Amino acid sequence: MVLLLVSLSLHAQQTISINTEESRVYWTGKKPTGEHKGYIKIREGKLQSVNNEIKGGSFIMDMNTITNLDIKDEGSRDKLVSHLKSPDFFDVQKFPTARFVITNVSKLNNGAPGATKKATHRVEGDLTLKSVTKRVSFDASINGLNGKFAATALPFTINRTEWGVNYQSKSIVAGLRDEFIFDDVTLTIDLVSQ
Repeated sequence: MVLLLVSLSLHAQQTISINTEESRVYWTGKKPTGEHKGYIKIREGKLQSVNNEIKGGSFIMDMNTITNLDIKDEGSRDKLVSHLKSPDFFDVQKFPTARFVITNVSKLNNGAPGATKKATHRVEGDLTLKSVTKRVSFDASINGLNGKFAATALPFTINRTEWGVNYQSKSIVAGLRDEFIFDDVTLTIDLVSQ
């Protein structure tokens, strides 16, 4: 009987690879005169599921793949992307990857007051950028079928200065007037399993 339970338990647990071609982390940064949007590709990642429910996992972002989506002029777009890769922002030569580790996934009661109707789960995890790790949490829509998953985080914000991304931050540098960049960066995570 014990052997049978162990066997059933093993079959209920799965480790699933993330499809790196279809998965992205989208970002939006704002300043008084506008905003910029883009994405970062995922280099590798795995999800752990139990009984067709995501219970954990992690993925690595390739910071060298930072891309801008809103600037049409190629020269201006390349200039922004190069600046984002520089020590002013993410210093990708020194910190070529970032990492997110899922620490908890819980189902949401969509009928509860204040619950977002699109969200099915609350996700908590540790985000590591520039060798700094901080806990973040967000609502997500997670759909699973036959061992495959699609998960989309509803947009959430992080304060970039908590990870040492301080360039043109009004809270760090005095006297910037209107030449500052807001500390909050909006992220959306799209994950698709293999």
